[in-house]
Order: sequence, then structure tokens, then C-alpha cells
Amino acid sequence: MGGQIYDTDLVAAQNPWTAPAQLAEIAARRGDLHALVLNHRACYPQLREWILQVNPAAGAVMNAPPLVPAPAPAPAPRSGRGGLCALIGCGGIALLGFAVVMVFVIGGLVATSPSPDSQTEEGTSSRGESLAAFDAERIRYHELYAQIENNPVAPLVADLLTFQRLERTISQHPVTDASVTDHASEARSIRETLEQRIADAATRRTNASGSVSEAIVDEAGQGFIDIAWNADTECGTPGEADDGRVTIGCISEEPLTVHLAPEDQLGGDTAIRLVVLHELTHLYMRADSDANGVELGTSSVLVEQGYFQGSSEVFADCYALTYLGLRTLTFDGRDYGYGYICTAEERQLMREWAAEVHAPMP
Repeated sequence: MGGQIYDTDLVAAQNPWTAPAQLAEIAARRGDLHALVLNHRACYPQLREWILQVNPAAGAVMNAPPLVPAPAPAPAPRSGRGGLCALIGCGGIALLGFAVVMVFVIGGLVATSPSPDSQTEEGTSSRGESLAAFDAERIRYHELYAQIENNPVAPLVADLLTFQRLERTISQHPVTDASVTDHASEARSIRETLEQRIADAATRRTNASGSVSEAIVDEAGQGFIDIAWNADTECGTPGEADDGRVTIGCISEEPLTVHLAPEDQLGGDTAIRLVVLHELTHLYMRADSDANGVELGTSSVLVEQGYFQGSSEVFADCYALTYLGLRTLTFDGRDYGYGYICTAEERQLMREWAAEVHAPMP
């Protein structure tokens, strides 16, 4: 395709209303625009000082005024921001990485005045090693994830949301050498945890209790979901104490666990299956959410569109009803769930969703 290339950084550097934080970002990635940044009215002293130290020629090109004396010491940085506010102002979050680089470069020049080339070579070497370590961890992580990707709770087991964030942010600029090292360390921790969870699942994949509820959980999670019959201590109450309702199940994510009332309190075989499938659905929904990152998972989209009465609890009931082929929530004179029997259309949507997230469905 033809046409003129639109240089957004150049336009921003020439715009007198560009914010200081954006100027700092431009300076971090565009050495060819340093002269324009120096003469911009929003170029603050610390940014000017850094540019003139890493690119002295920029001052001569635009006949930039000499660096003004350092202002009075900045107030203590705000909690949670480290030294960012003191260096570039509290609006400069996006430049956190290069702000830290500025601190170390400036501090090093004042203390020992090493050559810029030697600092760059050392930093590049360390950064390269960290990037290589991260790439190695990423390869191993995805090899492990491939082993479990057809499990409906795989995104939760593998902490997929966090790992995808690391993959995304390590390639964004500006990123400091220290941040790259932290990324590699966190990636290693996630990979090691995933390895351990895969090993643990292999030993948990047996129905140790011989119960109906554990058999369903083991079949669904292939050892990645634990079960405990402690709903009385782990699950909250659903309503008023005297309204006749009893909490008989809930879930937790660390570790992935289905908490149930003892089976002799759950009712007959069908009721037990319904309760367990309902709780498993909540884990599947959370995994669905994590797999989609910042976007809504399909289950959340369906609920927001008004299906399943706009309720995640009714959604979970419908999964259990569809799985079991039932059209009632009443067993042995007891009412279970949230009182809504999903329609044929909703059951079809449920089957499609189950296939998408690899949730069991006969």
C-alpha cells in the first residue's frame, strides 16, 4: 500500500500540549527526537539532564539552553510508587522502567563517572541473560500447559492469566533490566508450581474415599481438583437462619477444592451428583474467565446477555441439569439449587460452552 507514514511520536514531540510523562516515553525510545524533547516546554529538569548525558549532541543540534541547577529535594514519594514520583512526577507511570534507569545512570556518573559504553555493555549482557532465561521458562511452561490444556480448569492450575501478563509486559517498552530479571524469576516460579501441581495430580487421581462425589470430581479434574466434606466451616450461609435453606457446597481456588456437606446430608445419588456438578461449574466458569484475560469469558457473556436469568448460580444449575438430563431440582421432597429450570435453547448454549472449555458433558 502507498501513502505517507504518520509518525505519532514526532507529532507528539511537536505538540506544545504533550504531557511530561508522554515526553519521557518518547525520549526513552526515540533518540532521534531528543532535540525536540529538550526544547519542549514540558521537558522537566530530570528528563533534560538524562537526555544531555546519554545524547550530548541533542543539546547542540537545537541550541538547547544549559541545564538549570537541580531544584530543591523532592518530597517523599507516595506509597506504592517507589522513587517514581520524585523523579518524573506522579503522572509518569508508563516510564517506570526508564525512570529507574535514569536514577542508576545519573547516580553512577556522579559517583564514579564510568564510560557510557561500559555501562551499556554490562546492562545489555545482564538483560540478555534474563531475556534468555525468560524465553527458556516460557518454552517449558507452554510444554507443560500443552499436557493439561484439555482440562477444564487448566487456566487456573497453570496461573495462565499471570503468565500471559508476563509475556505481554516483558516485550513492552520501556522495561528496566531489573524488571526483566523479575519477569524471569516470576516465570520460573509459575513454571515450578505448575510442574509440582502436575505431579501432585497424578497421585490424587484416585477415588480414595470411594464416594460418589469424589468420583465425579476426580473424573472432571483428573486430579487437579481436591474435595473436602467441610461445607459447614468453609461455606457461608445463603440467607436467614430460619428460612429453611442450608449451604451444602462451595469452592475455593487455592488450592482448587470443592467443599461439600457430608454425603449423608446431601440426599440420594442424584442429588449428590447435582450438587457436585453445580460446584464444579463455578470452577469451570472461573477458568473460562482467566483463559480470556481482560475479555469476558463466554459464560459471563451469556449471563450478561440475560440467559440463565442473568445469574451465575442458575448457570451452574443448568450445567448440572443438562449433564444429568433432568428437568427438576426437587429430589426426595427437598428443593436444590435456585429454582429455575433452563430452557432447551439454554441447554444447547450450555453444551456449546462445555465443548469450548472442555467441561465434561455426556
